[in-house]
Amino acid sequence: MSEVKIDPRQLIQELSVEELCETAETYYAAITDPIPQMAKPFSNTLDAPHLLYSMGMLLSGMRLGKSMTVLDFGAGTCWFSRCLNQMQCVTISVDPSASALEMGRRLFEMQPILGGTLQPPRFVLFDGYTIDVADESVDRIVCFDVFHHIPNQEQVLREFYRVLKPGGIIGFNEPGQTHSQTAQSQYEMRNFKVLENDIHLDEIKALAEGIGFGELRIKLLLTPDFEMSYADYVRTTKWKLPPSAARHNAVAATRNGTVFFFTKGTYINDSRSHTGLSHRLEVLSYDKSVTKGRPCNIVVRAYNTGSGRWLHENVGDIGVVKAGVHLYKADGTLLDLDFGRGVLQSDVMPGDSAEIPISVTFTEPGEYKLEIDMVSEAIIWFGLLDSETQTIQITVT
Repeated sequence: MSEVKIDPRQLIQELSVEELCETAETYYAAITDPIPQMAKPFSNTLDAPHLLYSMGMLLSGMRLGKSMTVLDFGAGTCWFSRCLNQMQCVTISVDPSASALEMGRRLFEMQPILGGTLQPPRFVLFDGYTIDVADESVDRIVCFDVFHHIPNQEQVLREFYRVLKPGGIIGFNEPGQTHSQTAQSQYEMRNFKVLENDIHLDEIKALAEGIGFGELRIKLLLTPDFEMSYADYVRTTKWKLPPSAARHNAVAATRNGTVFFFTKGTYINDSRSHTGLSHRLEVLSYDKSVTKGRPCNIVVRAYNTGSGRWLHENVGDIGVVKAGVHLYKADGTLLDLDFGRGVLQSDVMPGDSAEIPISVTFTEPGEYKLEIDMVSEAIIWFGLLDSETQTIQITVT
């Protein structure tokens, strides 16, 4: 005789938030070998393709930039937090299990970040209701395979809204509409009292918009297991309808997994990422002839023609936009890629401009070319994004 299937809504009524938090602690405290949990996303060959695929989709939609503060909600052993730190984000790992967070601390000790962290990672114990983080203090929130375990989703969404900065993004990677009915989910709920809820985007969308979140964005999630023959590939890439097997797999994957995002207010990207960086430069004045050892003064006006806000200050100078100068011989030979810098006095919004003075000093006489560009420090030179640079010639005596 088959057992009656557990309804996750019934489990929510039977168990308190505190009891479900205790369940998480019991689970992690009982782990004798935490290495498989700490080694994610490379803990085994079966799960790695799916984890990496979902991570890629999630990271893409999060619109991350270096030095952003990211809250990893339901961090578990903090393996995702460590990946974010390696990308030079500042992380806050939040979880209801003290044992899991302790494993996370151990993970950072066992596998230090290459190049070091911008700031030491933070570990915050979650009581099931409130996140011990200041208002409007984080740029992004990542919720990787966690939200379907949350019984009080509206309350947690309100906490997300509180701690996010204006324009901040929260990204979710979650299962689909029938997750609770899978054999694995039924096993977990029956034996360990772990909530394995279904994810219905219409319900979550209504909750989030009622709190104040903006538009729901969704990544079309397929599966790394799906593949097709060369003949089907040719038909598909010629803009014909994909074969029935492809349609079936695409629909099934979308129903069984969801990667989606909400934004707090209006999203405006900034220079911590290369996205939306563009300029128009105008050279207002410069010294055409100077003596070696004396300053050569240049003044440019930079117009922000992109969609990203130019930062004039940030931790570690990361993403700070400056006017930069490349030094060349008269014949075009590069001498110094970072010959000079001119700084902004304030942030520059899209559509605005700033006048920037630059001062450089030559050590040897000769004929030189100076190429002037804008640079987002530790991110990219605007010229590499097809913005037009300006070149001037200087005689040094």
